[in-house]
Amino acid sequence: MSKQIIYNPEARLRIMQGMDTVARAAAATLGSSGPAVLIQHRTDGMPPIFTRDGVTVANSIILEDRVADLGGRMLRDVAGSVSRQVGDGTTTAIVLARAIAAECLKSVAAGFHPLQLQKGLDLALTLVEIELRRRALTDVTPEWIARIAAVASKDEPGVGTLLNRAFAELGQDGPLTFQLGNGRDDELDIVEGIRYDQGYLSPYFVTDRNRATAELERPYILLCDREIVDLMDLVPILEQVADQHRSLLVIADDVRDNALTGMLLNHIRGVFKTVAVKPPGFGDRRLERLNDLALLTGATPVLQSHGTRLEDLTLAQLGQAERAIVGAETTTILAGAGDSEAVARVVSGLRQALADVRARKPGDGSPTGNQHEADELEERIAMLSGKTGVFSVGGVTDIEIKERMVRIENAYKSVQAALEEGVMPGGGAGLVAVAAVLDEVIAENAEQHRGVAILSQALFAPLRQILSNAGLNGEIVAADLRRHAGESYAYDTQRQRLGPFLDIGIIDPVKVVRLGLRNAVSIVGTLMASESVVMDVPDPTIMAGYSPEWAAATREDPRA
Repeated sequence: MSKQIIYNPEARLRIMQGMDTVARAAAATLGSSGPAVLIQHRTDGMPPIFTRDGVTVANSIILEDRVADLGGRMLRDVAGSVSRQVGDGTTTAIVLARAIAAECLKSVAAGFHPLQLQKGLDLALTLVEIELRRRALTDVTPEWIARIAAVASKDEPGVGTLLNRAFAELGQDGPLTFQLGNGRDDELDIVEGIRYDQGYLSPYFVTDRNRATAELERPYILLCDREIVDLMDLVPILEQVADQHRSLLVIADDVRDNALTGMLLNHIRGVFKTVAVKPPGFGDRRLERLNDLALLTGATPVLQSHGTRLEDLTLAQLGQAERAIVGAETTTILAGAGDSEAVARVVSGLRQALADVRARKPGDGSPTGNQHEADELEERIAMLSGKTGVFSVGGVTDIEIKERMVRIENAYKSVQAALEEGVMPGGGAGLVAVAAVLDEVIAENAEQHRGVAILSQALFAPLRQILSNAGLNGEIVAADLRRHAGESYAYDTQRQRLGPFLDIGIIDPVKVVRLGLRNAVSIVGTLMASESVVMDVPDPTIMAGYSPEWAAATREDPRA
């Protein structure tokens, strides 16, 4: 395929046009007063996407001009990177990147060398990061958590209270999953023990008719990765369990035919209490989940690869727990008898693996595959942690619930970031305050000094955008904040008041702001270092003669 080469300054100008287009659309969502964006669903007939999330807006925009779309893709990468790292702060990163890029391109056009400008930006970034860490307030309190959640979720009522409870019961790294709720109100369910989405194989196992659950007290637990079809394979271990006057929970790939029938008959007649369920996970992942259950319950799983026979099992090879509750769709095992230290070691390894997956850059593997791998690791961590939280997001319509769920999940990640590195004045005020550290910087030369000045000016961009979205004058507020730079002031756009950020509750996590700024500077460096763009020339004849209707009717592709 032939190539097209676009040289500077045309290349940089068209890239900047793309960045500006994407940034204008995403920047409208910045701040608690920022409006939402309505995005047409890519599938006809599906409801539109209603969002106040900058990265969602940026990812939805594909520009017709392929060179300009490179600029849009740069901002999508910035927002995506921040989203993967800390969840929140994506729109702030987009606004900062546009402000820095615009001034850098003006300076390059005026004769400044791009690499020297980049050195100045890097110097300023280092100083700002040091100042942000120095000013950070740590030892985050529950009151701060509530306010951080309120700011990140755009003042969603009650979210801070529920997240406070989640952190109190699950800890900083505790597993909390978000799902679409069935009612108008948000709900938080903390589940003690192991819980996974598989129910009993037959409703005849039910012991509590009112709740439609099968409950076993102090059960032994049998783990097996094969189908059980003959009851005679289970009779030896069932007799041993019955001698102990205990019950048995059978977790197997499946229980069929006379094995299931025999278990049900004995269970209903009261000969022995037993329940059969499937293990968590599917396909190749099921064996990993089975081993996780073995670790949590102290069992030795019966695996085909080991050649273990069911009829040779002893009580020592079974797991144990204080209680098991099996519903139609879920299984909960409380107080498993596994080795807690071994579990902690496995969880630590899984957390490191999850961090490695999340740190992958765009292009490293399949995005879908990476997401599936991350989801699988999160689910395994949740199960092994022994306690998990489920946040059910409420609302009236599916569109509203989905939009709220994104903001509430971002709020949760913001609180996690605050617990790691502390908090600072929010609403862009913190960046305005630290800009003073760059006022007295003396760089090696005028070009590097210009880079420092560009970053100093860009630090005001998020505040101006937030105030603009609220219909306020950004210059007046920025001047007031500079006068109170040493007092940790912030500005509340909803009540239109200036004051100490802890008192008025406008709080940002330092990590969110710091990583947003770092990613913005990094992507601008890539833009300035690019002297030309090489692109494929599309073949306009590749679709010649193609008729979607004819292809659908004949199930053939006329291009083949």
